[in-house]
Amino acid sequence: MNTKDLATVLLVIFIWGVNFWFMKIALDDIPPLILGLLRFIGVLFPAVFLLKRPAVRWQLLALYGLCMSFGQFSLVFLALHLGFATGLAALVLQVQVFLTVLFAFVLLKEPVRLNHFIGMISAGVGLIFIAVGHHQGNLSLWSGLPIFGAALSWASGNIVIKKIGQVDALSLVVWGNVSALVAFALASLGLYGVGGVVSHIANLSIKGLIGVLFLAYVSSLIGYTGWGSLLSRHSAGRITPFALGVPVIALLTGFVVLGERLGVWHWAGVVTVMIGLIVHVFGGRFFAKR
Repeated sequence: MNTKDLATVLLVIFIWGVNFWFMKIALDDIPPLILGLLRFIGVLFPAVFLLKRPAVRWQLLALYGLCMSFGQFSLVFLALHLGFATGLAALVLQVQVFLTVLFAFVLLKEPVRLNHFIGMISAGVGLIFIAVGHHQGNLSLWSGLPIFGAALSWASGNIVIKKIGQVDALSLVVWGNVSALVAFALASLGLYGVGGVVSHIANLSIKGLIGVLFLAYVSSLIGYTGWGSLLSRHSAGRITPFALGVPVIALLTGFVVLGERLGVWHWAGVVTVMIGLIVHVFGGRFFAKR
């Protein structure tokens, strides 16, 4: 990997790590569903007029947007809105790695290796530790359930991507999220009505607007374009392990910027889940040598 590609991957991981802070900033101003609506308005316009629709059936494009974006981000935003810590949210969301392997095993008959199995067990234990920490703290266990649901939705989206196959990554991000925009619009209108949606958007502060713009243009378009570009020129095994840095940056950002303090059980869970992720990603090399 040359210096330019290394700089790109580090930039993307940093963007996705601080992304949770910008979610929190925007959620201070507007409800989760309206944040999703504004985010995907930004993702689609004006890009939808500049990019050609990928040669993918509308049904798969719609399913991509509903799983990868509407399901995932509506639940992430809800969890943060309920007070779930941003760093923990970034970490628990990575459970999608293990769920993707399970879904691929059941639906696509892809093999589950020993390191995958060990990693899943480790992550499961880590999530139990985090749940104990939540139970002992001030937050209800219910605030963490949306994040697990978001991980399920992301994993489902990964399977949809496998079914779609190789297409232009940026075009898929834009055109695939037409369904996400429609879903967020319908849900927002159903919950708040036209007047409520307009009122929330009109009262958006400069700080909240910065949060929305970051999520739409920096995190979504720049982040996914850079990631897709790297994956098109390097093997997935060489690039995807860098994603382990996302929850680390999110945890540090939550601690330093937002003043989020985690208890002993939370940190025990963080370490255990990270060990599970590392075994999952890198363990295959170790077991292959034995």
